[in-house]
Amino acid sequence: MMKTVYIFLIFILSFLSLNAQQAENIYQKAYAEYLIGHFDKAYSVLNKETLPVYGKDKYLMLKGDILFAKNKFDDALTCYKEAFKLKNKKAGLKIAETYSLLGEPYKAAEFLKYYLKSHDKMLQSEIKKIPAFSKMENTKAWVDLWKEKYYSGYETKLDEARYAAFTKEDYALAFDIADKLIIRNPKRHKAYELRGDIFMKQKDYKSAANSYKKAAELKKRNAIYKTKAANALYLAGKYKQAAGIYDAIIKDKFYNPQILLNKAQNETALKKYKLASQDLNLFLSYFPENPRALYLAGKLNQINGEYINALENYNNAIKKDGSKPEYFISCADTYLQTKTYESAIKNYSMALDLNPKLPEVWYKKGIAELKSYKYKEGCEDLKKAKFLKYNKADDYIIKYCK
Repeated sequence: MMKTVYIFLIFILSFLSLNAQQAENIYQKAYAEYLIGHFDKAYSVLNKETLPVYGKDKYLMLKGDILFAKNKFDDALTCYKEAFKLKNKKAGLKIAETYSLLGEPYKAAEFLKYYLKSHDKMLQSEIKKIPAFSKMENTKAWVDLWKEKYYSGYETKLDEARYAAFTKEDYALAFDIADKLIIRNPKRHKAYELRGDIFMKQKDYKSAANSYKKAAELKKRNAIYKTKAANALYLAGKYKQAAGIYDAIIKDKFYNPQILLNKAQNETALKKYKLASQDLNLFLSYFPENPRALYLAGKLNQINGEYINALENYNNAIKKDGSKPEYFISCADTYLQTKTYESAIKNYSMALDLNPKLPEVWYKKGIAELKSYKYKEGCEDLKKAKFLKYNKADDYIIKYCK
């Protein structure tokens, strides 16, 4: 009898786990469509499914955000209020934003006050920058709201430090405030996160990673800290350490698919191309038009000798974002590999238009021009590479540019 009950319980738990994962997949698909501005499609994905009982507030919030983005404020309000009843912390803030846009400042202030009395709220300076509140910032309701005290001394100091770092760029003062907060209480995970954010601004990625890892140790269920740590480790060239953290996040199952792109990028750096392709393909199933992802897909194609696919992905990346020199350079490199010299020259030129201080690109453009029998142009570009201290150009200059 007990064995039958045990098997039945396993079956029920497995069924619930599967349903939870399916519901999460639906949520992430809708969220991805929302992020890329496909609001109708995002709404359709959510609306055709029955919302799960557990975690229903998260789905209601996303539904509200989609309607909010479509300027359907009354409908958005309905979703946010349902989520509010289910104790969603952020719902009060979104209700306040919506009422502000609907021209009802007192109702907005009422719900914003609920939010301000909750834990883990946004800092005051961050709230005041929310565009929706600009409509009510000169009203009595707004002025009266801020007469009350909602933030602890710790939160106020954090706000001061963020202002010093990211508005005044006074990093010394920001570090001083954060360090004193940590000395006073070593468990202040947000202070460690702040240190990490400042180090990232200074491009000190190793120190940033250490700060984020410390924050993650103190707040073990916080995927944001872990993701920030992994991203910083990647930028610091600590690919194996980054991989360990990315894997730990993925094991949680309820992760944000956006990390898959950085994970694939890190795996490419580790030359784990098969894993990188798997993660990248999954990312592209959510974000098929992301230029960074298309660029990385092109790199993986190029590594595998799939030049036609590489060129297709590079050109699609360029169509989505023509501001990145590296997209044009990789595209040109592939054309050079396939001896399509005119196209290579064109793409190298586009990269140099964006950044003329790229000696290796001047060199490669010069080589492509020599291969096209454009000796004058080739020599001019090789000499530009030489002027920019790219000494590899010497042999070609001696041979072709007498």
